[in-house]
This record gives sequence, structure tokens and C-alpha cells, in this order.
Amino acid sequence: MPPITWPTGTAPGVNPTETGGRLINAIAERAPAGSRSEIVWRRVAGLIARFTTTQTAVRGALLVGSVLYVVSGNRVYSITSSYGVTELTGTVGGAGPVTMARNMKAPVPDVLIAHSGGMSSINISGASVAVFSDGDLPSVNSICWVDGYFIVTAENGLAYQSGLNDTGFASVDRTTAEADPDGLYRAIASGSDLILMGTASLEFYANAGNPTGFAFNRSVVVPIGLKAPYAVAGFEPGFADTVIFVANDNTVRRLQGYDPTPISGPDLNRLIEAVTNPAELIAWVYQAAGHAYWVLSGPGWTWVYDVSTGSWHERQSYGFSDWRCRYGVAAWSKWFTFDLESGKAFELNSAARRDGANPLVWTLRSNQAHRFPGRAVIHKASFDFETGIGIDAGISPIETDPVVRIRWSDDGGRSWGNPLTRKLGTQGEDLPIDINNAGLTGRKGRIWEMTISDPIEIAFFGGAMDIEERAA
Repeated sequence: MPPITWPTGTAPGVNPTETGGRLINAIAERAPAGSRSEIVWRRVAGLIARFTTTQTAVRGALLVGSVLYVVSGNRVYSITSSYGVTELTGTVGGAGPVTMARNMKAPVPDVLIAHSGGMSSINISGASVAVFSDGDLPSVNSICWVDGYFIVTAENGLAYQSGLNDTGFASVDRTTAEADPDGLYRAIASGSDLILMGTASLEFYANAGNPTGFAFNRSVVVPIGLKAPYAVAGFEPGFADTVIFVANDNTVRRLQGYDPTPISGPDLNRLIEAVTNPAELIAWVYQAAGHAYWVLSGPGWTWVYDVSTGSWHERQSYGFSDWRCRYGVAAWSKWFTFDLESGKAFELNSAARRDGANPLVWTLRSNQAHRFPGRAVIHKASFDFETGIGIDAGISPIETDPVVRIRWSDDGGRSWGNPLTRKLGTQGEDLPIDINNAGLTGRKGRIWEMTISDPIEIAFFGGAMDIEERAA
């Protein structure tokens, strides 16, 4: 029986008939040596609700010691490891995403926030937030911390450093990103490098210990820029320090040393190109089950890059075409993300089978199996799932007697038949998953699609068809 070819990365194509298969809420990872398949397809990490802020628009988060600070709406909240939530007094200005940084001042660090309305500071001891201003600073658009210094950037291309583990800035302690007159979007710290990101260039700086002025000297300039202020991630504490960003040429690139290597394909590049407001591109990261993930959301879509395997998958919330989560932060040996609209915070956990209270629908769509212009009669199609994965003590029937729904298209994905339901087996039950007499394919061949919404462990190893070829 010839095998059905399944993708290891999502490739929906510009038109349905050119699809290379899709992974939606599904990942492909290498199976153990000696397994019955080289690849096993699983479900992505689910979400476990942990706490909620009273404001509904989360804008950013930062872990300071053992306390997580979350900016939501115009408020700041402190969260403990037992998920106790305290609203700080005072408000944060601006709207949209924020950037946050802390220093190593002892005994209590300083925390600064850059936002569209200026800057704010968190007084940890006083459990409050207030406007931060410094007469030596212009209007700033981002902040980071590196080697003891806060670094802030301005749209006109200037970058300022603070005093060592201090919040004071001096007008002479600055530099100009002048390799290209493109201004600055962001400053980030990656390893020992300070990276100043403009719209057409990246400038790398190293701490030279200059006794006066800016402590950092420029070392390398890369002639590729950042497309949008929040379209970069991978430098966050707790992550694998793999900086990935959306470049000004509408590609996604991964910094390997000083080389911004493209990692996106034509499908994603076209989605990025179609975004009319680049500020809607939001990137963030998380880790689960040994995989490091870089997430990019645009209007109506979310794609996720698995740094561990080098492949992409799509992520969708139930009833939506995108993932309704934004921003990732590591805290207390876990990763958290935030609902786009409700103010809810979730733990990302590979053992979770739901998106909070909603189903987490696993979808795997095959490559096109065709012999153009010939056709084929499919006498039988078999699908190799780990069966018997029901849970006797679970919720009936979604956990006790789970199912997979299988449908197919014979016109390249333009139209689909009604799905057929096959049982995945109650606990310990070994079942074959077959479809007999699956009909005659079209000239464009056959595409199979499988979906599972029941909250159970998924392990899929492949499929095959018993076919009889026919002339065109």
C-alpha cells in the first residue's frame, strides 16, 4: 500500500490547489529510534487558566525576582507564584504593547516601562506606578537593559544609556545609529550584544567600558531592518536566546551570529506583505516539552516556528482563524501567555489538552496524493494512530471514548466531503482506523484531513492507501 504523505511543516499555498499540507494546532517531531515511523504528529501545548487582571487588554509582562509584573490596560498588577494578584496604585499611559526592563540595583531594583505615551516607573517597595520623566530624554519608543545600563531608543535614531544600575540619564551618554538614516524601532539585549534595530539596518554594539559618553561601541552593521516595533522576540529571559524577527523585506529571519538567515517561506511572506498596519505584527516566545517556539500573529492568522525542529505550524483558537493569545513570559519554571481580550493569563503546558475552557482542535491535512492526469480508485485508506487512549475515569464521551473525524477532497482542496467519524478506542482498546471504498480520485488527486477536538493524548504515525490506478 503506498503511503499517504503528511507534512512536517504547514504550507497552505496561495491557492487551495497548490497546498503542501497543513498543521493546525499540530506539531511534528522525530519519533524514538526503532518506532514504526520516523515522525510522530502530536497536539500543541494547551492552556491552563491561572489568574485574571481586572483590565482586559494585557500589554506586556516582566518577572522581577519572584514577582511577575503585568501591564494590563492602564494598570499594573503584581502576581505571586501562588497566583495572588495585587493591583498597584497609579496608572500607565499610552495604548498598545509596552517594553519593560529592570536593573540590578540593590536591595530593590528599578523597573521602567516604555509605552506610546512616554515612560512609567514601578516603585516595588511602594507597590505603585507613576510617570517617569528625565529632562535629558526625548520621546522614547523602547527600553532594554544590558550590562547594568537601561538603554532607551528614539525614533530619530538616538539611543541613550542610564547611569550604572540607576534611572538617571545624561544627554551626553548617547549614541546615534547612523549606518542608515532609518531611525530606531527597538533596542534589545542578546547575550553580550546590544542590538539597535532600525527600519533598514541592525547595529550591534559591545560594552567597551568607555569612561565617558556611551559605554558601548558599534561593532557590526547588518543591512536589513525590522519591519515593525513588536515583530521581534527570542531574547527574553528564560528562552533559548534565539533572536527572530520580521524583516523589512517581509521575510522572517533568525539571527545566527550576525547573519539574519531567512526561515519563512512564500506563504508566510505573502501574509506579512498583505498587512497594512505593521504595528499589528506581534511576536513572542514560549517553551514546552523541550521545544522552543517563536510565535507571530497578524490580522486573522498566527504562525509558530519550532526552533527545535526548524518547521512551522499554524495556531488557532476555537472559533477563530488566529490564536487569541499575545505575549509570553517565563516565571516560576513555567511559561505564561495572555488572552487578547479578557485579561486572563494561562500557563502553557504540553499535558493540557484544551485552550483554557475551549477545545484545542488538532488538524492535520495531507500533501496532495496524485498521478496527474491519471486517477485512482481507493479501495481502502488506513490511519496509524495510537489507539486505546480513552480515559475510563474521564468525561464521557470526549475523554472516555474519543474520536477522530476524517474527510477528503478530490479537487485540490476547493471542496470537501462530509467527515467520517472513527473511534480512537476506550482505555486499552486496540482498534483499526480504516476507511473502505473511498471512491475515485479526481485529476488533482486526493487530500486527506483529520481533526480531533476531544481532550486526549494524540500520537499519529502515518497512513497508507490501497489503490488501483485508472487512466485519465
